[in-house]
Amino acid sequence: MDTKPLLYTGIIIPIIFWLSTIVCGFVHGNYNHFSNTISELGAIGTKSETLMETFTLLNTVLSVFFMAGLFIACSQLQLNILPVFGVIGFPIMFGWAAIFHSGNPLHPASGPVFLLLYVGALLSVILWRGDDFKQIRKLSLLSLGIMLLIFLRFIPSATIQNNYTGLIQRFAHLGWSVWFVSLGSCFIKLLDNKEQHQLK
Repeated sequence: MDTKPLLYTGIIIPIIFWLSTIVCGFVHGNYNHFSNTISELGAIGTKSETLMETFTLLNTVLSVFFMAGLFIACSQLQLNILPVFGVIGFPIMFGWAAIFHSGNPLHPASGPVFLLLYVGALLSVILWRGDDFKQIRKLSLLSLGIMLLIFLRFIPSATIQNNYTGLIQRFAHLGWSVWFVSLGSCFIKLLDNKEQHQLK
């Protein structure tokens, strides 16, 4: 089985996600990307609710294929699979948001699941050793650093809380986007190199 088509979904998912925020922000009609959260695009009763739900469900399905590709690739490259379990947080979080829209009391319940992505990125830095995996370790560390910027929201500042909540949240989303693209592209390259080596 060719694993690479599954890995390409890791590059496609962030593209769909960021395009969906732009399109749904426009459809919403009263949305500020700096101050409003992503969840507000799918909030109950908004014009963008159904469209955002569709995009979110699509990314949830694609992330399952991506995880399958990562598990297979780890097996082929003889890598520890523990970091991949961090990606499980994505379909849980997005699937939950697609079912329980903002405004539903159950919507915030999946929030802590996002921490799995932090753990996954950190474990990939720690566990994937060797020169061949140096690039993916660096990119994983970069993505983790970007995701950690979400903790800026805890700075006791009315300016930040009122004007930049959406921007700060987007740092976390940018972080997992960098990690997904890095995992997909690096694993594809590593598998290509392995195939070329086997042909020699």
